[in-house]
Amino acid sequence: MSLLTPLGLLAFISIAALILIYIIKANYQQQHVSSTYIWALSLKLKKKRLPVSKLRNILLIVCQVLFLAACSLAIAQPALITRAAVTEREVIAVIDSSASMRAGAGGETRFDRAVDAAAQLADEVFAAGGYVSIFVAGPTPITLAQRATASSAQAVQEGLEALLSENECSYGASDIDAAMRLCENVVRENENAELYLYTDTRYSYIPSKVNVVDVTEEGEWNAGILNAYTVVEDNYYSLFVEVACYGRDGNVSLRAQVHDVNTEELEEGEPARTVELSALVPCRQDRTMTVIFRSGNLKPEDYEMNDENVLFVSIADADRFYSYGDINIVLDGGDSFSQDDSFSIYDGKKEVLKVQYSSPAPNNLVNGVLGAMASYYRTEKNVWDIQVTEVHSEPATEGFDLYIFEHTMPEVMPTDGIVILWDPDSAPENSGLTLGSISVAGTQGVGVYLTQEKQDSELLQNVAADKIFVTRYTELLSYDPSYEVLLSCDTSPVLLAKNDGNSKVLVFPFSVHFSNISMRFVDFCALFYNLFEQWIPYTVEGNAFSVNEDVTLNARGPQLAVSNTYTGESQTIFNEFPATLRLDVPGTYSLVQTTDFGKEIEQRIYAKIPAEESNIFAQADSFRNPYLVESYGNEYKELVRYIAIAFVVLLFCEWLLHSREFL
Repeated sequence: MSLLTPLGLLAFISIAALILIYIIKANYQQQHVSSTYIWALSLKLKKKRLPVSKLRNILLIVCQVLFLAACSLAIAQPALITRAAVTEREVIAVIDSSASMRAGAGGETRFDRAVDAAAQLADEVFAAGGYVSIFVAGPTPITLAQRATASSAQAVQEGLEALLSENECSYGASDIDAAMRLCENVVRENENAELYLYTDTRYSYIPSKVNVVDVTEEGEWNAGILNAYTVVEDNYYSLFVEVACYGRDGNVSLRAQVHDVNTEELEEGEPARTVELSALVPCRQDRTMTVIFRSGNLKPEDYEMNDENVLFVSIADADRFYSYGDINIVLDGGDSFSQDDSFSIYDGKKEVLKVQYSSPAPNNLVNGVLGAMASYYRTEKNVWDIQVTEVHSEPATEGFDLYIFEHTMPEVMPTDGIVILWDPDSAPENSGLTLGSISVAGTQGVGVYLTQEKQDSELLQNVAADKIFVTRYTELLSYDPSYEVLLSCDTSPVLLAKNDGNSKVLVFPFSVHFSNISMRFVDFCALFYNLFEQWIPYTVEGNAFSVNEDVTLNARGPQLAVSNTYTGESQTIFNEFPATLRLDVPGTYSLVQTTDFGKEIEQRIYAKIPAEESNIFAQADSFRNPYLVESYGNEYKELVRYIAIAFVVLLFCEWLLHSREFL
């Protein structure tokens, strides 16, 4: 038993005070005079009660002494120890697995050194009968061992060996704070646990009781490509490459290969051409140098950059390019960290989206919207090259991704793309439509405003249907049940949509000339934008990302297959969209899909090492202090409740003895 408040024992002085009170208490003597028989009888009875009175008085004193003792003991807070604090040595090892820990020399990386040091520490503690916890700090921390004892020594060592054999060091940044949160679980159990952080990051402030072990070695350095991209300038591409060198000053060799250059100029059967670009980049004082390969028609002062950090390299006139397949950029090796010595760009050729607009009298409204969509998806989104073909008669029914037929309809519906039937004069075969007569809506040139039948339609987002009116439309006597009515005029459908696998159709049974929709250009653009986003979604926006970044994927078919060329792993198949892809390794990712119309599409994206990981001598302010949590320490079972029961029992005994005094 332990006392949580030992000074409470001073309350036992109250017992001495009680005894002192009994000692100095006045002792009254009684004289009995027996003058009559009654008095004699009374004296006789009193003599018989005397032994009982003395016993009662003794018991009263004992009860009072015990009561004061119980009170004194309660003040001292007696408790039984149910869990004692750890007295054996306990250590926590946190291994940083950020991408920069892959730097090294002689076949040994910093991550290897960290794992070896943690294994040696674990052996020492296990031999002494202590506890070992090992956490791997990555994008998501991993618990390798938590409060393991010597009985688990072999399993712990096998886990550490697996880290090395399977090369479990990540390719992105590590979340050290998340790993420290795991350490808090151990610190709560034992506030005296020793914590070792094996890392290559240099911290300005290190929390007390944390031992940071630097696993870097002298002579390590790195030259890396932080980023690369192209910019169209005067109709030709300029290539921008950001390069930095850490741990050493010097010149590094940069080379770029531009493949499939200007294929539009090639004759049939002529091989594709590759352009070679190179530069010797001076790197100084850990600064980032921007190398600009330009066509020679721009001056350095055109760029708002510090000339000391910019290197301009002219592209010969014969090597200028306005289109390309991909660009592969490399730095000459020899540094301590090779994962950032290459970079690829894949946005030189956008997917061509073919649109056919067929009308005997094309209107500027449709052409204007198609032009706006082409500009938006090429320059803003950088995903498509929308090519519009306008025909006045004999339209094609195959070979396009989107068909717009206005007034004059084809005999048979196309089967390889989205079809828009606008103001149809007849129902094409397989359209599922039966046309009726022409109806006039409204009076005196004022039409009837449309009613939105489906409030949550994705195609009508940001479209103010109640502000669009129609003065004349074609009645639909019947239509296939797979059509969905989106807009109506006088209860007659004026916008139908069918999105059924490889059959995607929009029907507008009215002319733009008999509506105010031409004056509602914003609503018209919103309708076409929704059509492209929902029915022709682009696979991914962008072509270059960082490792551990989440990328949103879409598909125009039932599934999308993703594979990585860096690891050579099997494909990952996505069946529900939009899907999220975590880029956990660097390199090129191939995205392959077959659309609902049987068209095979392949797109490539590149995942690079995060730019901050290229600085293999990075510095940081600090990290989470795991020792700020409250430790459990010893755990006790308090005995106050039992003493309280003793209080009640003693009080009852004293009351009982007092009640017998006059009996």
